[in-house]
Amino acid sequence: MKVLISGATGSIGKELTVALCKAGHTVAIIVRDYHKAKSIYSTANYTRSIVIISIGKSNWDEELAAFSPEVVIHLASLLTSRDDMNIIPSLIESNITFGAQLLQALKLTNFKLFINTGTFAEYAFGGGELNPSYLYSASKTAFHSIIRYYQELSDFKVFNVIPYTVYGQADSQSKIIDIIYKSFFEKQPTSMSGGMQILDFVHIDDVVAFYCMLVDKCATSKENWNDFHLGTGAGNTLREVSKLMADKLGLTENINWGVLPYRARDTMHAVAPIAKMANQFGWSPVIDLKTGIEKYLLKSIHH
Repeated sequence: MKVLISGATGSIGKELTVALCKAGHTVAIIVRDYHKAKSIYSTANYTRSIVIISIGKSNWDEELAAFSPEVVIHLASLLTSRDDMNIIPSLIESNITFGAQLLQALKLTNFKLFINTGTFAEYAFGGGELNPSYLYSASKTAFHSIIRYYQELSDFKVFNVIPYTVYGQADSQSKIIDIIYKSFFEKQPTSMSGGMQILDFVHIDDVVAFYCMLVDKCATSKENWNDFHLGTGAGNTLREVSKLMADKLGLTENINWGVLPYRARDTMHAVAPIAKMANQFGWSPVIDLKTGIEKYLLKSIHH
């Protein structure tokens, strides 16, 4: 299968790109920073044949058309908790403008499937009704209309994947689980909110496996649009995660819970409704939180 990936230099994208190459797919990545992408994918034998399309080039749309993907995985996004005046142009450019330009360029191809990546924060009160919690997630929701417009023009299928709290990947931007882990080794206690948010922690290995499965199953779906909430179906509070990590490390918690206020519209309960993945594809995650924490700690300690 010929697969095009945006966001391939991000934390999920790097692992997914390698996994698809290992699985024998022909992969192209569309990136902003050509040299960064080249440095990431220049060492492994199975990634040397990756086609790198840089949007810094004036003819990137022609290069995309020449590659002619069958499946497109759209991971590229600006993830931020900011909602100030200065961040708005960057959010719109990254989460709406670039996606629209990508879909416009794809009109020159005969691609069959667009796998979009959303966020659980688009669903402030659960997995049913769209109600974005933050400006970031609102920009992701707004992009749905752009996709549907181009879908009417080009007649492709859409798998809209909504990952929940992904962990276990190497990331330049610390996630909540990284902050908890690092707190054990700080001299002073880490100040956090009350820690009663119930989140669905899904390991990066399961996330990558699900995307790879969707590529393999691209021809099986009869619906033009499918939403898949990607998690484990189980929720844990941040305090429970910290306690589990403390037990595994044999260390005492080093967090001052409740010092910081919850953010306005903070997501307090986000557990993925996963029945659709099982019903449609017979797929379910294999890494529970206890096993995932063990894998996370083993990886962190060795790095």
